[in-house]
Amino acid sequence: MKKLLSLITCALLSVSAFAQTNDNTQIKQDVIAFAQNVASNRSLTLAVYPSYAPDIVVNGRKDTFGMGVAALVPTTVVPALHGNAVAQHAFVGLRFDYLAHQAYASTVGVGLRGDMQLWGHNFEGFTQASANVPFSGFGIHNGELGAAVGGGIYTDIYTFSHGSLGLQISAEKWTQFSGFVLHGGPVLSISF
Repeated sequence: MKKLLSLITCALLSVSAFAQTNDNTQIKQDVIAFAQNVASNRSLTLAVYPSYAPDIVVNGRKDTFGMGVAALVPTTVVPALHGNAVAQHAFVGLRFDYLAHQAYASTVGVGLRGDMQLWGHNFEGFTQASANVPFSGFGIHNGELGAAVGGGIYTDIYTFSHGSLGLQISAEKWTQFSGFVLHGGPVLSISF
């Protein structure tokens, strides 16, 4: 598993190093810190999702569809939150989104989640905030730091011995675009 984490980290660093000529030191540091956090927590949540943003217009044409991938971990090893009740409901992670013909690297800086039960089924509501940096090497927003704030709901569909498979839907407001960006898709959580 350590070899796999090392390989993923190297691949992400390679992509971010060659995708843009601007200084992307912060992205590299975030990827390394995230990989260390995954190794310490021994758990990882992966999400792959389509994106829909009905208000995005690029060059006079609507450009409403995109996609993304996210990798998240609990914040139980963040020193400021160690032993704190907040750590049980907080998460951090990395996201890569492709929206409006541009690739974005997003660091989820703050994420909080809470459990609820509706009709005898468990749901998890969540909020998150992130910094978004275009890194695709083209486009009008290239290198322009932006932010996103949003929330959504998640539920498990299938649980197995070392994790679960679920679905999430969410909505976000990005500073780089007008309107909202909607996401939805499968979520795989694993513990190792």
